[in-house]
Formats: sequence, C-alpha cells, structure tokens
Amino acid sequence: MEGIPEVQSSAFEVGKPAAAAYTNYKMTEYFPIRRSERKPKAELLKEQMEGMEARLRCTNDSLLDITIGTIEGKGRGIMAVRSFSKGEFVVEYAGDLISIDDAKDRESKYSMDTSKGCYMYYFKHKGRQYCIDATGESGRYGRLLNHSTKTPNCATKVVMVEDTPRLILVAKQDIEAGAELLYDYGDRSKESLKAHPWLAL
Repeated sequence: MEGIPEVQSSAFEVGKPAAAAYTNYKMTEYFPIRRSERKPKAELLKEQMEGMEARLRCTNDSLLDITIGTIEGKGRGIMAVRSFSKGEFVVEYAGDLISIDDAKDRESKYSMDTSKGCYMYYFKHKGRQYCIDATGESGRYGRLLNHSTKTPNCATKVVMVEDTPRLILVAKQDIEAGAELLYDYGDRSKESLKAHPWLAL
C-alpha cells in the first residue's frame, strides 16, 4: 500500500533464525565474571578464633602490641603501641581460674595486706559463676588495664578454649596508637565507691 513504509525484519524478532544466533553468546563474553574475594562469615570467624587461640597459648604479653606505662594519678597502666580496630583482640585477663568459694577465701587473705592489692575478676558464663585471680605478678598485662566508667575503649569477652572459659579484652571501638587502654570494672557498690572514688570516673 502506498504511504505505508515497509517493516524491515530484525534479527531480534522472536521466531526468526537470526535471533537464535544471537542467543549463543554469553553475557560473560562482554562482561567477565568477577569472583568475590570476600570470605564467608563462618570462615572469617574460624580464622579469627584460630588466631586468638594462638595468642592465648602465648604467655608473654610483651610480644603483643601493648606496653606498660606510668599514668599520672593512677600508677601503672597499659598503652596501645599500634592502632586497634573495633572488636579486635587486645589482651587476655590471665590468672588462676578458681571456684567462688576459693575466691572468697583468697579475697579475705588479700585484704590483710593492703599493699598487695587484689586483682580478681568475677564473671558468669553459661549459667555458671567463675573467678579469675590475677593478683600475683606474672608478666601478663590484662590485670594492669585501668578502669573507666565514662570512657572505656575495651570490653571483656568470654571465649572457650578446650572447654575452659578464658576472659579476654577486645577493642570496644577503634583505638589509636598511644592511647591508654581502659575498661569498665563494673563495680557499682557503695562500699567500693567509698573506698575507691576513681571507680566513678
């Protein structure tokens, strides 16, 4: 018919042999597949735990990226030698894992000598009460982290190693090199605050 343009056939028309030829090409010939380099969460957690267990087997905290320093008004404290990322292992609160009854006996004994101090950490894990006594000088640094209620940059966490609970300190936030490492001791009793006003800081 006059005035009506002729419709040209297209290779993309359905049912035409030419269309079948185009479907033999794969999208990857034009856009290569990029394999994700991200590891599954389970694999990352496994690697993280293996690295942490290796550190927990080490009994020399001077090999960690932390150091003992003198903090004005506090005495000894622990400083970060390098920056730490949030959630990263910092140090273990290492000591004797003892029963609550033994802990009470030791606390009574330690109270007789005020020059010695008492470095005992009580915690609950899976419904059971535990205590780690880190009072004795041992070369382990976890016991020397100072307290802060208002500006803690570390937090305690329990990990199981061969069915034994271990208490570790992890970065609560990103920590810069040179910063003092602090965590909240959690003691809010009136008696403790009266005897140790710094617990409110």
